[in-house]
Amino acid sequence: MRMLALPCVRLLLFGMLFGMVFGSIFGSTIGCSGGGSRPPQEKQRQVLLSTEYDDVRLGDEASKQIEAEMGIFDDPELTTYVEDIGKRLLRYAPERPFDYTFQIVDQATPNAFALPGGHIYVSRGLVGLANSEDELACVIGHEITHAAERHSAGRQAHSRRLNPLAMGYMRAMAIASYGREHERDADRGGQVLAAQAGYDPIGMSTFLQSLNAIERFDIGWSRLPSFFATHPGTSERSASTQDRANAMSWTPQPPIAANHDEFLARLDGLVWGPNPAEGVFQGSRFLHPDLNFGFTFPEGWTTLNSHQAVVATSPDRDAQISLSLAGPGHDPEKAAEEYIDTRLKEMQGKVKRGQPIRIGTLPAYRVEAEGRGQGGSLSAHLTFIAYDGLVYLISALTPSSLKKKYVGRASNVARSFHSLTLDERESVGILRLRLVAAEEGDTIEGLSRRYAAGVSPNLVAVVNALYVDQPLAEGQLVKVAVAEPYVPAPKPKPGEEEVEKAEKKEGAERGSKSTQTPM
Repeated sequence: MRMLALPCVRLLLFGMLFGMVFGSIFGSTIGCSGGGSRPPQEKQRQVLLSTEYDDVRLGDEASKQIEAEMGIFDDPELTTYVEDIGKRLLRYAPERPFDYTFQIVDQATPNAFALPGGHIYVSRGLVGLANSEDELACVIGHEITHAAERHSAGRQAHSRRLNPLAMGYMRAMAIASYGREHERDADRGGQVLAAQAGYDPIGMSTFLQSLNAIERFDIGWSRLPSFFATHPGTSERSASTQDRANAMSWTPQPPIAANHDEFLARLDGLVWGPNPAEGVFQGSRFLHPDLNFGFTFPEGWTTLNSHQAVVATSPDRDAQISLSLAGPGHDPEKAAEEYIDTRLKEMQGKVKRGQPIRIGTLPAYRVEAEGRGQGGSLSAHLTFIAYDGLVYLISALTPSSLKKKYVGRASNVARSFHSLTLDERESVGILRLRLVAAEEGDTIEGLSRRYAAGVSPNLVAVVNALYVDQPLAEGQLVKVAVAEPYVPAPKPKPGEEEVEKAEKKEGAERGSKSTQTPM
């Protein structure tokens, strides 16, 4: 959770929370993409992707939601590098009236995706897993292919052509099968673009091997395709892309990073795993070092830290408690009134009572409200807390029949909100990829013992596409996830944040939009 994009938080929060409760209590679907969970959305109107200009319109709208929910990773140099690879590939992509953009999302899971209209995203976890510019180029080429071939429009049209009377699982299998063919097509297209741009198309296969290895590390086995899977199995994709690369002819061109060591140098210092700038969990306790606050959820609840809210779900999945930003300010009662007049009214919620309270020494305002959901009446226990120029909202939602069961726990969470102690601040660390030169006779296991205490040697091996006991050449650079103290970003002075946002917007418009031009 960050203090960015406050208007988006305020607009989406109530609908997001009701969606979460419906999803867990009443069986609605909560969406996720590419292994990375995201908060559920309010129901969106469907836009028919009839033309390329529909792609642009929908993609522009969806990109704002993606960036608000997932967050953009703040590393201008690395982002420029990804953009430069994308621009090089675009010279060979099919012509479309798109202004392609290339962004790194602040997500630890290796992931990449494309929105209609040419919005291409890779996660920082994917960038950290790559071991060559060839691999990054193939992945970016894969996503460019999705956008250029208008795969989203194809899936939508295919879904509309299916028999509307077909049983749900039959429709799901047909749509998933069609999606798998798109993924195979994007693998092929990514390799073709990469080869035409002078990159080794084998990079697609080697990256998929690393992706397969990290899947095995995380869950203990390779992901196998099912009838309902929208992506082919990673092992299958790795084998087929290797065969294709071996059959392709291509002419190497100088990469943007002059050599392998320079490529690795661009990843030095990259955050690996959870980013403390978003806050971190220590058991049921949540600490946010940049915003200097902490609080505690009930023990045994399932927690999620998204870009917009921190959420915990009860073991019986019949209640959820969350914390988010209501907006800037020092008056919690005013923030509550604005919330009641806008979001609560839109959701047809009714206030039962409201009263000023204090959370420790902090001014706060408590609201008890009720609303109607798909499964009946819902009870909302809302606490607005003013702290350090911002107003936070701690929300507890549950069916009205269970209000007495959870009201005490909701109050306890609100009362636990506090400024961080020195010990709490110092307990927050960060993992960063650092480059280490191997010594004579070194192995990944030996390097891990010296530099990556607490990080599995198997993970270090996966990140470098090596084996744990593989002998390393003297001086060979290896990516190692090193635990370091976390230093919060300095708080901007009044007015600086607006200037910084304007500068970033100007830079993004100038540098990240890339129209296709012939070589």
